[in-house]
Formats: sequence, C-alpha cells, structure tokens
Amino acid sequence: MSLPPSTSQAARAVRAAERCKLTVPDTVREAAAVQSAVWEAEHTPDPDRPALPDTAAETAAAIQQHAEALRLADATRQAAGLFSAEADERYARAVAACGAGWVAALDKPFRSLVAAVSKAADKLPHDVDAARLDWNNPTITTAYTKAEAAVVQLEQLVADRNAMATVHGDDGARERDLLAVAAPPQPTREAVRDGLWRDRYAPVLVRWRELRHQPVTRWVHLVRQDAWTLSLAAPGEVQQRAADVEAWREAVAAAGAPQRSNTVTTADVVRV
Repeated sequence: MSLPPSTSQAARAVRAAERCKLTVPDTVREAAAVQSAVWEAEHTPDPDRPALPDTAAETAAAIQQHAEALRLADATRQAAGLFSAEADERYARAVAACGAGWVAALDKPFRSLVAAVSKAADKLPHDVDAARLDWNNPTITTAYTKAEAAVVQLEQLVADRNAMATVHGDDGARERDLLAVAAPPQPTREAVRDGLWRDRYAPVLVRWRELRHQPVTRWVHLVRQDAWTLSLAAPGEVQQRAADVEAWREAVAAAGAPQRSNTVTTADVVRV
C-alpha cells in the first residue's frame, strides 16, 4: 500500500478542488471533521485557576477540584494523541482517493482556456512582448486582453491540478509546469538520428524556460507550436513525460548531438 500524502498536501488539494467548484465527497468532509475533533482534544487547554477562597476548607476543596480538572485536561490530550496519526492518515487517504477524478474534471476547462488563448493568438503579431505591442491597435489590444484573462485562469488551473495530483502520488518533476500541460513525443531511432530533439522539440522547452516571467507570451508560444501535444496530465503522467524527456537526452548523448542547428546548443540538448 502506498504511503498517504501529508495532511498539508491533502488540505491544499481540497482547497484547490473547492476553488474549482469540484465535488468534495462526504467521506472527505467526515474524515476532516474527525481529524478536527482529535486536534481540538489534543490541544485541550488547562483550566483557569480558581480564585483563592477565604477559608482553609474551601481552599483545600478548590485545590482538589482544580487538580482533578488539570488531570482530566492532561489525560484528554494524551488520549487524543493516541488517535492523531490514524485520523491524519484517514483524512489523507480519503483525499488521495479523489485526486485522479478531480484532475480529470479539469480537462474540459483546460481545453476551453487553451482554445481561448489560441484564438487570441491568431490576432496577435509574431512578437507578443507587451512592451513592443501596438496598443493603439484595437484588434491587438482586445486579443491580448483576452489572452491574458485566459492565461491567468490557466496558471491557476495548473497550480490546482498540481495540488490535486500530488495527493495521488504525483511527486512532481523538473519543468512540471510544462509537463503538466504538454507532452513531447517519444524518441525513436530515426528521430534521434535526424536531430529532431534539438531542432524541433528541445526549443519548446528552452523557450518555455526563457519566458517564465512573461506568462502571456509563454502560453501564446506554447499554443502556436505543434511539436509538443497540449494535454492536461493525469496524476503520474508528469513522471512519464519527464521520463520521455530523459530518454531523449540519453539517446542524444549516446548518439552524439548533431551539429547543424543554431537554435539550441549541444549542451542545452544534453541538459534538458
């Protein structure tokens, strides 16, 4: 049996699901309530000390009563601690069981937002640098504004996808933000021989990195290229896509990188 995610990962996944207006099952809600009840008991505060009575007899009785209250609070904390790990695991596993379904539910809005960026990209110039756009052209202004609105939603959707996938065992990978939304082709002997990784596929990855501080330009570049396939990764699929990238790197390194393109250097090919 796989290890459950941490409770903080599970909580992030639930918040992401709620933000995306996805169904959070009663099993998760009840497990969260159980976890909360255990936590509250585990953090039971000591009772306030009573005021000092006027007589010795009353003082002795007050001390006795306060001692019993202190013992009860301490015993409650200790007893709750015996249930803490199990309650956390139950909650984490309940959330993990939802991860794949939640991610799958994001596919339709993902495709819709990608289509919106693609439609806007058709009306934007080749250079989508906001500092060089003709903001006096209403066609460009409108298209950029629509692309920007879709990209903001895409960035949040991908972040939510990653939070949900994590609880299903998706531990991430280098360039997870790209691999979560796009897949490179698997390497073949012919493709490696023809230098397609460096000339066609690696430039997409390199450009994605270069544009990390320009999200609109980054996504416009991504929807315009046709080397990688745009699709929202299911939990675990990011690792498969990362493995494909690694397979390309290993194949190129083993074959010797061809020296006939200035798009990406040999070092870049081996590194990415």
